[in-house]
Amino acid sequence: MAQHKNILLIASGGGHTGYIVGIAEKLCEKSSGLTIDIIIPCGDSWSQALLEKYADRILCVPKPRLPGESFVQLLRNIPSALYYSLRRIRRYDIVVASGSNHSLAPALISMLKGSKLYVVESHDRFVTKGKTVALLSSIGGEAVLHWNEQKKLYPRGHVFGPIVRQKKYEISDKGYILAIGGFEGNKKLYDTLVDTELENVVLQTGHVNPEIYKSKRPNWIVFRFDPDIDKWIAGAKVVIGHNSVTILEAAVTYRKPVVLIWNPMWKAAATKKDVEIFTRKINGVFLDGLSRDKLLDAIEKAVRNKPPKYINGADKFAEYLIENTM
Repeated sequence: MAQHKNILLIASGGGHTGYIVGIAEKLCEKSSGLTIDIIIPCGDSWSQALLEKYADRILCVPKPRLPGESFVQLLRNIPSALYYSLRRIRRYDIVVASGSNHSLAPALISMLKGSKLYVVESHDRFVTKGKTVALLSSIGGEAVLHWNEQKKLYPRGHVFGPIVRQKKYEISDKGYILAIGGFEGNKKLYDTLVDTELENVVLQTGHVNPEIYKSKRPNWIVFRFDPDIDKWIAGAKVVIGHNSVTILEAAVTYRKPVVLIWNPMWKAAATKKDVEIFTRKINGVFLDGLSRDKLLDAIEKAVRNKPPKYINGADKFAEYLIENTM
């Protein structure tokens, strides 16, 4: 009889949570002999809503630095994250960290308590490493990779394929353009779309005020967030966005044509070269600079592209954990 195992999954918000949802889905599907605890950033109700059905316990650890905050803020908040981690984390057989500065404290404490650590690198890293993943892999964590090209960054890492969530809806083409701005939104993209003659558009604006676009284009569907964004991806003709996990899932899970917008303000997350390589991996169209004509041309080119076929890396990674560590 297989020994019962305890697993800790560290979901660090945003796209990092997306990786953990995909992994948790597959672990629960493939094995019942597991206890799964999940750590999320304190106050992250979105991550909690996505993950609570897979978890025996949901724990929270503060996120030391939010997007746009300084390195000084990170240093100031790390002691609190370490304290929370030390108090709440026991020894686990397996720990899977999803990257970002939020993963750092709980992963370090887990390793100190004797846990085996795996850390997931971002899907858009090809020439640069994520800082947290680089640090944790250098002190004994095993890097979990999406693409063979990432072996140049982590020669001892394991390649499983793109780690994405399972498909929730049947794929269709309802003719609309879906523009995704993520958490922060992309006002320049929305303003450029308004300047076109496109009539069938679905706009996810994040923290950008959606009322501006509702008034300018009352026939468009416009919202800040939708926890069930998959239904909009499944029916889209083309998906436009930045190098997010949502765009990865649009291309890999739902096999949609995609346009990737490069925003130099986000280069701290991944460089332009990283994003260009990622765009080629999902057979998308890379757009450096926004204008009405450039955007319309990119949409037209994307529609002609054949979506890629990849095996879900979350499935292979879950099998690897069960076969090699259970």
